[in-house]
Amino acid sequence: MDPHELLIRHAVAWADKRKQPLDPDLLGTVLQLRDVHDATAPQEWPTGSAEHLMLVRWPSHGPSGVPDVGRLVETLDSFWRFLRGTGRMATSSADPRELAKEARRAAPRMPDACADPTRHGAAKSLTEFGESMGMSLDGAGSMEELNERMQQIVEAWNGLPGDQRIAMSPSSAHQGSVRGMAATDLMASLLEDDDDLEDVFGLGDEEGNIPFADIAEVAADVRAAPFVQLCRRLVEWVGDRGREITYTEVLRLAPAREAYDVLGLGEWEHEADRLAYGDLVPELPLESQELLVAAARNSFRSAADCRPLDRLWTACLEAELVELSRTRAYADWDEPSSDEEWRHLGVVLATAVLIHADDIHVSPLMGALLHLLDPARESMPLAELEDWWWQSPRNVLALLGHRDESTRRRSDSSLHRALHEMEDLRVWRREGDALLPTAFGHDVALLASALAEDGVIDA
Repeated sequence: MDPHELLIRHAVAWADKRKQPLDPDLLGTVLQLRDVHDATAPQEWPTGSAEHLMLVRWPSHGPSGVPDVGRLVETLDSFWRFLRGTGRMATSSADPRELAKEARRAAPRMPDACADPTRHGAAKSLTEFGESMGMSLDGAGSMEELNERMQQIVEAWNGLPGDQRIAMSPSSAHQGSVRGMAATDLMASLLEDDDDLEDVFGLGDEEGNIPFADIAEVAADVRAAPFVQLCRRLVEWVGDRGREITYTEVLRLAPAREAYDVLGLGEWEHEADRLAYGDLVPELPLESQELLVAAARNSFRSAADCRPLDRLWTACLEAELVELSRTRAYADWDEPSSDEEWRHLGVVLATAVLIHADDIHVSPLMGALLHLLDPARESMPLAELEDWWWQSPRNVLALLGHRDESTRRRSDSSLHRALHEMEDLRVWRREGDALLPTAFGHDVALLASALAEDGVIDA
């Protein structure tokens, strides 16, 4: 017997008596999805759960196609009223009227979410891919036949070009993101066998080889990187008891603001603003700086909107340093035991920062990394890097047609703000007004160039 059948029958009877719309098939799908994939009780509907159902869970794991969204909203509204009216609603749930408003706000976006293949879960993507080839899993006469069909679908999927698989693969704002998974997989294969690495930027020796840096030097750079130490502190703060997270797999607002203070992220954010806006962000006395940090901590409405915290969080997720349940994050730090493990951790963290940076920062960051990868270059004067960025076809400011002194200053500021994204990773060292390559930066640049060639990074 379906574990939700009795509850659905009671809900239908309640709705019929009051002449309210309730589709039992839609409700059954909703309860099954939340039970299997979110481990959520049918009576538990906290704030955000309606939007999550309609824009995340149904598109990722629900039936193919777009449901009757209006009918779904009506069914949910009636079900929530039933739960509240019969005393079944969990105490942690939001008010049914607020949930109904949330569902109505999500309704216009649900068709696009369901139609977007990058929002589909892996199983759903494979099933739809098989159906597109006339290879449906429905109608299999036995488990052996079902497994055989699935194996054929998987083999056909693996035979697709990498960029096509990425375009059709499921994604998420954070954990398990398509670019993050693709980057991790590619880096792992390249670290295992550098013979697979192509010299696409012409930076190799006479035979086209670009050897990785000395692994002991790379490991030393990684261990000393302030960003890596911040990741360690973040994971320690998360701890074995865990911290609360939202449906979108970021820290809830209260713990996010606590982490902002504990990790001292206000300084990083203030420096980012100074680099981006120059003289518009003057140097302030310590008391005023503390007030600005407090204001910044209280201003973000989601942990995902706080860049100094989000760059740490996404990197820790990609490196699997935190483990997520439905409602909490838990520490999962394993101290690297060898130089090779330190290098692997470092390049995963660094590449996560790069691929999750704002688009306007990726190109100048890639430019700096690739300039430093040049074996003939011992250092990179910042003035030379500014000139390169000013002339780059990727620089929107330089293409506006107003090539005046003010626009040039804004171009330089955008470069320095971009460099700030990876400044604490020790992918380069500062010496006066020049950047000097590090062993770790050499390997990160090498792998980033491979990611760009593979289409994971749009450089």
